[in-house]
Amino acid sequence: MVQTAASHPINSTMISVFRLLACLLVIAIPPSSAEQPLPGRVHTLALDSGRTLQWVLLRDRDMTWRLRASEEQRVLIDATLGSCRFCDGEEDGCAMTGVAIRSLKGSGNPVIIVVCLADSSRTMLQLFDPAVSASSPAMLITGSYFIDWSMHGEDTLLIEWDGPEQTIPGCDVQSDTAFGMAPVQNRLLLDSPCYRQQHALE
Repeated sequence: MVQTAASHPINSTMISVFRLLACLLVIAIPPSSAEQPLPGRVHTLALDSGRTLQWVLLRDRDMTWRLRASEEQRVLIDATLGSCRFCDGEEDGCAMTGVAIRSLKGSGNPVIIVVCLADSSRTMLQLFDPAVSASSPAMLITGSYFIDWSMHGEDTLLIEWDGPEQTIPGCDVQSDTAFGMAPVQNRLLLDSPCYRQQHALE
């Protein structure tokens, strides 16, 4: 006897699980332009503006990563990255990790984007802006399962992540809960250094 779909009802829990899996499967891999860091290797980047920046990752005594970025011997960033882990294998989240330097509209100086694994599942993005601090990230976002970023045009940054961390002081974060049991999906279009508003009050 041929059984119809009605003979095998799918409960709401299974549907929610399917939605969660679909959400994870459509995660976009961030741009390959983010370089995978090697300890002690100096990376040089020539920007379209004609400026040339260098950055290097070093190991502190406690084996945490330290980021140093400079321009013509002038230090722009000298910061500890905390519990950050970089990788380039097939492990979940490895394709997202790396360091990139980009120009952001209205920021003056280029910003440095660092994406790494905070633990076994969470991915962390730190954005360093020399105009805010040389030693602390101007913006830190942790995703429950993923963080993705891309450039829109020459100087606008789009950041997407999932999870409850939905507020960036001074910035307009759009959140979507349309995936049932899946984490909240968040989207931030940085067309200006909006995060500076909060730091100006500190």
